[in-house]
Parts: sequence; C-alpha cells; structure tokens
Amino acid sequence: MQADVLVIGAGLAGLWSAILHAQAGRSVTLLAKGHGTLPWSSGCLDLWPHQPPAEQSTHHPFATLQSALEPATQAWLKFSEQQSYRFVAKRQHAWLPTAIGTWRPTNAVPLTMINAERSIISNYRVLVLGFHELRDFFSPLLAARLAEQGIAARGAYLTMPPSERSRDFNSVNLARLCEQASFRQALIKQIDQIRGDAQLLLFPAILGLDQSASIVNELQSKLGCLVAEVPTLPTNVAGLRLQRMLISHFEQLNGRIQLSAEVIRGEFQHQRLVAVYSAAAAREQRHSAKHYILATGGIGGGGLRADYPNLLRETALNLPVQQPAERDQWFEPNLHQQHQLFQAGIAVNQELQPIDAQHQPIAENLQIVGAALAGCDPIRERWVEGLALASATQAFKEHRT
Repeated sequence: MQADVLVIGAGLAGLWSAILHAQAGRSVTLLAKGHGTLPWSSGCLDLWPHQPPAEQSTHHPFATLQSALEPATQAWLKFSEQQSYRFVAKRQHAWLPTAIGTWRPTNAVPLTMINAERSIISNYRVLVLGFHELRDFFSPLLAARLAEQGIAARGAYLTMPPSERSRDFNSVNLARLCEQASFRQALIKQIDQIRGDAQLLLFPAILGLDQSASIVNELQSKLGCLVAEVPTLPTNVAGLRLQRMLISHFEQLNGRIQLSAEVIRGEFQHQRLVAVYSAAAAREQRHSAKHYILATGGIGGGGLRADYPNLLRETALNLPVQQPAERDQWFEPNLHQQHQLFQAGIAVNQELQPIDAQHQPIAENLQIVGAALAGCDPIRERWVEGLALASATQAFKEHRT
C-alpha cells in the first residue's frame, strides 16, 4: 500500500516530521534501522546555536531555518504540555549540572529538571541521592563538585527497597520500579530519615518513564522540599521519555512505524523518487510513497559513512555528499578547532530538496531534515534539537504533493 509520506529515520527530526504530516491527515510510514539517538540525549533541547553564524553565512542551514525555530519551539511546548511532560524554554541558555558536576547550557528544560538550574539550585541546601547499584551515577562526587562551586550540597546513597528485581539496576529498570507505589513509599520513608535540613533533592533521571511529572509532584508534596533530576549516561531515561511520547503520539495518529528496516537504496525516475528498498532477511523490501523525507542523521548517527579508503557516502539513497575533497582535510591539527568532517552532509535548496553540483533538485518529492544537512556541526554549535525541529517544520511548510 502506498503512503502519502514516507519518513526514513526515527530520531527527533524523523519523528517530528512524521507527526506533522500525520496531523495534517496524511498517511505516513516511518522506516528506521533502529530506535534513533533520543535515548542517548540529555532529555533537554538545545534549540539555538550557541554562537549563531554570521548573517552572510548563506550556506549554513541556520540561514534557511532561523524563521522556523520559534514556531517549532512553540509547537513543541504545546505538544509536551499535551503529553503531561511540560518544558520551560527560553532563548537565553539555562545551565544544568551533569552527573559529574560540570555545567551544560541548554534552551528547553523539562519540569522534572528545572529546579537543578544553576540560578535556582544555588539558593538551596542540596542533598544528592543515588544508589550503589546504579553504576553510572555517584552522588558523593556530584555533591563534592557542587560544593566546590559554592553550593551547599552533600551526597548520600539510598538502600534499594525490596522488589522483584535482584540485579542489573540500570536507570531504565529503576525508572520502572519508581512507577510502583510501594517502591516510592519505601524511598520516601528512607529519604525522610536522612534528609536533615536539605531543601532540594537531586536524583538521577530515574523518576518514572511515563509518570515522571506526577512522581516528582508526589515526592515534593510528601517530603516538603524541591526535587530535580540530573541526566545520566546513556541509556538516559529523560531522552527515552521523549522517544516514547513521540512514538506513542505518532501511532495514535494512525502512523505506521517499522523498525529494523534499514533503507539501502532508492529508485529514481525523472527527478522523482518512486520507491525505497530496505534490507530484509531473504530479499529487499520495496516501499513507495508520494513524498519522502530523509532524516538519517550525519556521521554521528550513521546517515553518512566512511569506508576506507573512500570518502563519505550517504547510506540510504546514495545521495551526493558535500565534503572535503581529500580525507586528510577532515580533521584540523588542533582538537578544539572546527573539523570539516562534522560539517559534511547533503546540500539542499530553500525547499530542503537535495541538489546536484549544478544546484538542481535531484528529486522534487524528497526533502532532507536534521543532522544530514550540510554546512553545520550541530553538536559543536549546540543546536541538535533546534536543527531537527526547525528543519522538520520548514520541510512541512515547503511540502509539495
């Protein structure tokens, strides 16, 4: 069955694109080789480049997408509120602690984390809580780093309450346990005994998968102090929450998602993409649609690949890649400089259609969104999620049937 829109990639750019088109009443199929990178993210949204490129930088995607950033942000805030997982967003950066006590800037913060923001946490006596069984979060270390920066913080380990699980207490498993009322009550009783004069409790991001907002409210109400989460190492529950609510909403809109479906080539005719083929056990599987959106990411997400000794190639449709002419130009001698490798990607026009060396559209019914776009390094520039949301929004606006 032919879909109206076929999206390739299950990261934020792909899922947001799929939702926008499904909300418009179109039949949408999403193909992906895996679950995307959201569970590896902090769960916050880096929306605006830390240092916006100069206005004359017309080859940077920001020049095309800047006008879409604000409406994309407002759409996200509305969506997250409807999902009962609200965000606080501002153009100026909020500064949040990492699990090792450094500070990272971001633009949109879920309410479960907002009380850890530097301007807030500095005004309170803080107790950092963790579990010996959670190997990726060391509460005394985080507390010591906060104390070095003038924040009244101390750390403590909690004793794991009895449960049906006896081993492998990773952050995801703990989040599921926190959704059990008996487990939470045991934690609350234990925290009440060791809280002392603490006014703000810092937890690793384990306070539920689908009920985190209500769990935080319950803890604050019963313990009489503020509560905030800190992202952990991947798999990070806060990022997993975003993925789960995006997929759930897409499926509620009758969207169809097929994982373990790595797209390996496309079929082009007369400047149109007429089908894509995904790898299957016995043979390739053919998928067709009226319109296609490529959201497979850049070199970090597997959308681009380097097969030695060749240059970079685009892995799904074999589109031309804008990149340095030689491999030895990929990296600069200084580690802290901008490396050209991470600016490689697919060149597009104003409608986000991929273009050839003569700047002509390769396929009029194909658009590129997210980190696959050439000309920027979204991780270094700190607007990974902004690039994803804005490009998906702009592509939807420019959509042509």
